[in-house]
Amino acid sequence: MGRELILAIDAGTSRIRAALFNAKGQCLAQASRPFAVTYQPPLAEADPASLWTAAIEATRALEANPERIAAVAVTAALGMMLVDVEGAPLAPISTWQDQRAAREAAFIESRFGGDAIYEVTGRRIDPELTAPRLMWFREHRPEVFARAHKVLSVKDWLVMRLCGKAVCDPGGASYTLLFDVSRGRWNEELIAALDLSSTLLPEVHDATEIAGSLTRKSASILRLVEGIPVVVGGPDGTVGGIGGGMVEPGIAVNVMGTTDVVLACIDQPCFDAARRLVLNRFPSGQAWSIGGPMAATGGAIAWLAAVLNADLDTLTAEASTVPAGSEGLIFSPILGGSRTPRWKMEERGGMTQLSFEHGRGHVFRAALEGVAVEVAEVFDALEAAGTPVRDIRAVGGGAESRLWLEIRAALLGKPLIVPEVVEASALGAAMLAAVGIGLHTDLRAASGAMVHIRDRIEPSPESAALYARVKRRHGAFRDQLNRRPEPEPGEL
Repeated sequence: MGRELILAIDAGTSRIRAALFNAKGQCLAQASRPFAVTYQPPLAEADPASLWTAAIEATRALEANPERIAAVAVTAALGMMLVDVEGAPLAPISTWQDQRAAREAAFIESRFGGDAIYEVTGRRIDPELTAPRLMWFREHRPEVFARAHKVLSVKDWLVMRLCGKAVCDPGGASYTLLFDVSRGRWNEELIAALDLSSTLLPEVHDATEIAGSLTRKSASILRLVEGIPVVVGGPDGTVGGIGGGMVEPGIAVNVMGTTDVVLACIDQPCFDAARRLVLNRFPSGQAWSIGGPMAATGGAIAWLAAVLNADLDTLTAEASTVPAGSEGLIFSPILGGSRTPRWKMEERGGMTQLSFEHGRGHVFRAALEGVAVEVAEVFDALEAAGTPVRDIRAVGGGAESRLWLEIRAALLGKPLIVPEVVEASALGAAMLAAVGIGLHTDLRAASGAMVHIRDRIEPSPESAALYARVKRRHGAFRDQLNRRPEPEPGEL
């Protein structure tokens, strides 16, 4: 046997997965391990040492024949790291949930204006982005900032641990607020205006390019062979879309995870006049993606399951016995603020029309319906921005549930196409690597060979009509929730 397998490493919010794929997209083995995270709002951090240990353990658990591995690819959730000249972390990872740089984000807004920044970077100014976080470190941790050699995403740091090279991809660079998404390069004028140094930023390379070769040290730790090509890779939301087949215009994806992500592939940059949508450079080639990350939608479902003291399978089974519309119960799942398309971190959730006739299944189904409404509103924003969507692919852990998919299809009024591999970020990373080492000529060819369709969920006409009414009621309730005035001092 020759080297025909790809090792994909996929770091999520709190777990890291390692998986082996062949050139046909078949997953031959996978394993995952947790890593240490801290969430004390506005702080949200992860431990780099714990992350690397989890990556080692998950990779070793595959028990792969190292002589068969042709390439390594990495994808990861958003997060920022400052490293020294040796690549050693100078501080914990600031995860995507970290909001400590709110004042710095407000400063950028006041100085430049949101519209001007959006026209260059394709996104709203937000504390989770690299630019305000760098400014926070400069102000609050000057001793760390002074020693910083590079600022890296989690994915970039893992690539650096593997091959010793500090590089990033256009998709990941788009999340820094320092990248010109139309031209596909760092915006030197904006970097200078924020009094930051472009030397902090890694070189930008296509996600399919080979970043370097697996070092002797990393190969020994991972029990692999020195010299295996390591591909640049990309951010998990977009790469999950690629793993679902989002590789050409007209195809959109809903990544159903802790945070839902909705993205559509386009071949020309499209800036949303209302700034509801995020415009990213595609990780590979002359393309873009438009849509964005949402609130902690899947996180809200997991929270509710814990509150109801039951597992997701049990609750889903109970919800499946409840009629569409949850017999009038409305659940707004925005428990910690919204992102795409409203971008209101002050939003909070709630329930209305609860009665003695409602049980646990009603509450859970209403929450699933509430999440589906939120997803449908992103697709509404895509349509309003003039982005045509031909196919919608559903991937991520939530795509394992037929009920969850049926609810979404009814609310969208369109079919949902479900690939065989729904944990698609790892597969997407493997596809990038397959192109990088020449197993496939480009991502369309890789998709044709590696993405296989498992199911097609058609919307029920009856449910679609009912859910159109539910959607209007949901929006009205959410608006009512978030119009409430702040309590006076001393009020409960």
